[in-house]
Amino acid sequence: MMYMHHDLHCACTVLRKASRAVTRLYDEALEGSAMTIAQFALLRNVARAEPVELSRLADAMVLDRTSLYRALAPLERAGWVAVTAAGHGRAKRAALTEAGRKAMAETTPAWEAAQRRLVERFGAADWDALYDSLTGLAALAQEPAR
Repeated sequence: MMYMHHDLHCACTVLRKASRAVTRLYDEALEGSAMTIAQFALLRNVARAEPVELSRLADAMVLDRTSLYRALAPLERAGWVAVTAAGHGRAKRAALTEAGRKAMAETTPAWEAAQRRLVERFGAADWDALYDSLTGLAALAQEPAR
């Protein structure tokens, strides 16, 4: 049986804890809007590549397709996203609707304020370094096990 040294912190635990705290900070900032930060992030990712194939969107968001479909459902019900068949085969694509663009435009100032507040508190240089580190960590974690 392998034992871990007591000073070695579980990467998953500390990342999940930070994720929950940051999510809470953004959700509180978006409280007056009609969406959560998770929905806002999904809409931003759709907007960046629309119309985007759902498999590509799932990869970009690091979500399995079932989780992506569950996350898209309330956005479709709200009328913010349209999911359509992409021609031949079963591939589907997502695109923002006019209502989705309007909801994003209305929510963006609250997101920008939360982003600015967090980066200012953390420090811009530290944020840039953390961003690079987390981007690299996400890529590393998705590599196949050897």
